[in-house]
Amino acid sequence: MAEEKLKALVRRYGPQPEVHLAVWGGKVGRTGHTWVEDDGRGVWLVEVLRSPAREKGEPAGTLLRPAGESDHKRFREREEEVPRLLPKIQARVQARGLPMRFVTGQLDLERRFLRLFFTAPGRVDFRELLRELSRELGLRLELRQVGPRDVARLLGGVGPCGRPICCRSFLRQLRPIPLELAFDQQLFFSPERITGHCGRLMCCLAYEHAQYLEALQGLPKVGQRLTLEGRRGKVIGINIFRSTVSISWEDGAREELPWSRFSSSPEGEGPAPGSSE
Repeated sequence: MAEEKLKALVRRYGPQPEVHLAVWGGKVGRTGHTWVEDDGRGVWLVEVLRSPAREKGEPAGTLLRPAGESDHKRFREREEEVPRLLPKIQARVQARGLPMRFVTGQLDLERRFLRLFFTAPGRVDFRELLRELSRELGLRLELRQVGPRDVARLLGGVGPCGRPICCRSFLRQLRPIPLELAFDQQLFFSPERITGHCGRLMCCLAYEHAQYLEALQGLPKVGQRLTLEGRRGKVIGINIFRSTVSISWEDGAREELPWSRFSSSPEGEGPAPGSSE
């Protein structure tokens, strides 16, 4: 039985900060250092996030050696070359009448593999274009169609919090963010305030969602009608930071009550929540 090689969790340099597993090809490096990785198609710079990595899954590449100054120089040269290639590639697309818009690309250190990211309103048959570009550029090419959230991740930016957007800086996977997450957190703002660079709901809405659900457990919902201590009213708001529930009573009065009025104490004392109608 072959001995299993030691793995590391790494993040690739470039417009797509892909996080994946890689195996050590010989010498084992330290967390936080930059290494050169070969994934079979190209050679890339990666940052070692954790080693050894216990995650299950197939490694996407082999870590060859620590990155030197010459490797960093080649990386900067490849980064500068991609924007010069994009106008020529976009011109070929327009000549063929294809509805594709190229966003950015990744060119490996040895200049043998180029991955291009594009957007399009639907599926596009780009097989002939791929062969033409590969012959013209003398490179192996991969064309990858991406959506709005991926475009934001590729281009980066600064969020309303003043920090680099999460999908670009540390998120490994982009998960759907349904509107229910905003409702559960009482975020009844204009859509622009909770929309990210991608035009979709911000990923950070999911970070504290579980804590909100835990805090609101057992409380009446907004819009629910109830009876409390003989008075009938309707829940018009919940303030999770002040731990209060706002009630509009049938007599027209409004009152802000502490959560303790709607849940029994450990000893079973205190008023119980009224029934909804």
